[in-house]
Amino acid sequence: MKVKKAHVRTMLPVASAGFASFWAWFYLVLLSPYPASHAGDLSLALKLAFLVGVLAVLLLVYLKRDLFGRTEHDPLPWAAALLSLPLGLLNLAAHYLAVPPAAFFAAWFLGGCGFSLVFLLWPKVFMVGWQKDVGAYLSASALAGAVIYLFACELRPPYGDVALVLLPLASLAVLHYVRTHIVDSEQEPEAPLEQTRLFPLTGFTVAVFGALFGIALYLLCANLDAVDPLAIAAAIACGAGLHLALSVLVKRYVPFGTAEKVALLLLVVGFLGLAFLGPGLMLACCLFIVGVYVYLDFSNMSALVGFASGHPSPFWRIARGQLVLPAGMIVSWVACMAIERTDPSLFAYVPYLALGLLLALALLAAFVPFKDNTFADKTVKAEIAEGGYFKQRCNQAAQTYKLSNREGEILYYLAKGRNAQFIADELNISAYTAKTHVYHIYQKMGINSQQELISIVDSTEVVYQ
Repeated sequence: MKVKKAHVRTMLPVASAGFASFWAWFYLVLLSPYPASHAGDLSLALKLAFLVGVLAVLLLVYLKRDLFGRTEHDPLPWAAALLSLPLGLLNLAAHYLAVPPAAFFAAWFLGGCGFSLVFLLWPKVFMVGWQKDVGAYLSASALAGAVIYLFACELRPPYGDVALVLLPLASLAVLHYVRTHIVDSEQEPEAPLEQTRLFPLTGFTVAVFGALFGIALYLLCANLDAVDPLAIAAAIACGAGLHLALSVLVKRYVPFGTAEKVALLLLVVGFLGLAFLGPGLMLACCLFIVGVYVYLDFSNMSALVGFASGHPSPFWRIARGQLVLPAGMIVSWVACMAIERTDPSLFAYVPYLALGLLLALALLAAFVPFKDNTFADKTVKAEIAEGGYFKQRCNQAAQTYKLSNREGEILYYLAKGRNAQFIADELNISAYTAKTHVYHIYQKMGINSQQELISIVDSTEVVYQ
């Protein structure tokens, strides 16, 4: 039977609902006291097992690059469903049977594995046609997920456990429906691809951010009984709403270098509160940091989806860019558990340790400024191509703003992050002449910085020819 297919834009509301179910499941697992209540004192260890499962699959995809290269009869959605089921089913069984701790740990670990699989399956939809809107739709889905999470938290036993079973299955069902009902618009294999080089410093800073978020999440999860789910949903909504607003403003996704800087400033505020405002406001500060985490995580994911969309192995690159965040969270989570069990009095100094990490990041930013990822036009065989999508966006921007041929050449280098001296050397002109051209380009485009120019070029939409 032939399936009637539609353009991806007509499927956005359905796809957003499916992705919202996925995030609601994640929030319910980590930020609700109910799923781990059967395990008693082991609840924090179970959530650590979930995070380890998340990292395990991301590492597997990173090491086995062809894992997501399947197109027909893809077994991965079925694998994701089977991995996510034990967590909810075991919680249901715990109402009636005695479940050994080892079974709980296995179920939560497998749940984390299932989370990562679903997380990496959804970009198959994004890369077909969302493109410029990816950041906005990711954030809108997170907002809807917070609402579903709030509803699920109010369910009485055993209906909350039923939600743990149904939410990932609902997300996968919508994923299957969308993938089979949208028009496939993937590039031809030999088309020039837009390749992005990620700086090692970016991965390091994201890992440090993950460690900081791990501290706040640990404190929050250790005191979830005292937190109103409405407050958690509001924190998630604030972080996703900030990313949504910025995504709309820049017409695509928030540049991740900008997200790092904004998150750094916001985290300073949150951890200063944790260190000096006292235990009474600890949970409020943790909720603030959770909002920052949601903002940075969605900035990271939307940037990764956008950067990887032209690669022959996009999911490997998404896994590589995403795995450092849970890795940092796991390290700090284990450290917090060890400190609390060894000497609880030392735990009061953890916020000061976090402030020390923030100071190190600030010094790093001052002496080694965060670099935006650079672009190069290459084919799937890693050969330099004369005119990929990036080059065409530069040409389109030059035509839009009526730049001269020489100004168009300089625009290309500026959009790659090059400075006036480099351009002068490359084009055999004086540095003064290069700076004069740059000044005229800025005037014609109505901008004041190179970052604005990069954002304009990056958001210019062209059809590859």
